[in-house]
Amino acid sequence: MFEKTLSNLEHLAVHLVGNKSKEEELILSASQSGLDQPTINIIWHYLQSAFRDLDFYRFHHPSGLEFNSVFQVAKSLFNNPQSFLSASQKVAQLLYEVSDHPQVRSGELLVIYFSHLRHAQVEGPALALFKSEKKQPFLFTEEEAQNIELYSYQGINPSKVDKAALIFAQEESEGYQVMAVDNINKGEEAKFWFEQFLRIQMRSTEFTKTSEIIKVTKSFIDQDLGDETPLEKTESMEYIGRSKDYFELEEEYNPETYSKQVFEDEAVADRFREYVRSRDLQNLELDENFAVSEEAVKKKGRVFKSVIKLDKNFHIYVHGDRSKIEKGVDEDGRQFYKLYYEEED
Repeated sequence: MFEKTLSNLEHLAVHLVGNKSKEEELILSASQSGLDQPTINIIWHYLQSAFRDLDFYRFHHPSGLEFNSVFQVAKSLFNNPQSFLSASQKVAQLLYEVSDHPQVRSGELLVIYFSHLRHAQVEGPALALFKSEKKQPFLFTEEEAQNIELYSYQGINPSKVDKAALIFAQEESEGYQVMAVDNINKGEEAKFWFEQFLRIQMRSTEFTKTSEIIKVTKSFIDQDLGDETPLEKTESMEYIGRSKDYFELEEEYNPETYSKQVFEDEAVADRFREYVRSRDLQNLELDENFAVSEEAVKKKGRVFKSVIKLDKNFHIYVHGDRSKIEKGVDEDGRQFYKLYYEEED
């Protein structure tokens, strides 16, 4: 969470960034936007809505940080906050230059400078970028000659962030501490914001590594183990349950211990560790020991939910011993589950 009382929002500018390939305009504001208290309050809500996870990234470039344009603009601004307006215009120009794919939507770019901002364990000067691509319809009323008229307009919904990035002026030599989201595009389509514009890669933190190993475990169970012969739901849940037990009880992740505890079979455990190495595209060093992040385990709680959904009639929640549930088929070909228990609440 962001700590509002310990932070200070100083500058705001808004620019319109069109799609260059469609010959849409780039409109740069000639001055900063005004900042009254109601506007600041809404921006705070916008900020809180955008960054709910604790994943951190860093700027990078294969030829060196000096070739990352957004990093260079942020660095210049942090060294000279009075250059905010020109820096915000440069960011908009950079975004416009890479907005050359037909699927890239035009939208307003909000550039915000905080002289001090605190989030979790990170604090200091920060630069926030918000791109709003989807407009929401709003209604408002106005009293006119003893009548109340109803009007509508299209605007930015502060509860629904499209694309955003938050750059903290920390660890400059390592590419700063960066948070980023794209709620419009996922997977390959999100590369425009993350890779073409910002050029960032995930930082190797306890939170990130714990989140990633949980995600990779689920992927391995679903895609690798069930590739040739699909796993029974209860079998898949058995593996997920052991993974959950490990992360809830252990303070440190050990690749060998974890893989053997979850999969038991030595050959499968070896296959899993190789799978992890092949999926570590962000170079997070997932094949080494690291401290387990309790926050990440909580955030990934939905992965551990053991629910069997049967048609639209039943949901079976399996919380404990999965050996007490059996699957079968009756003489009429109907599938069934048999549950064993000792007490009924």
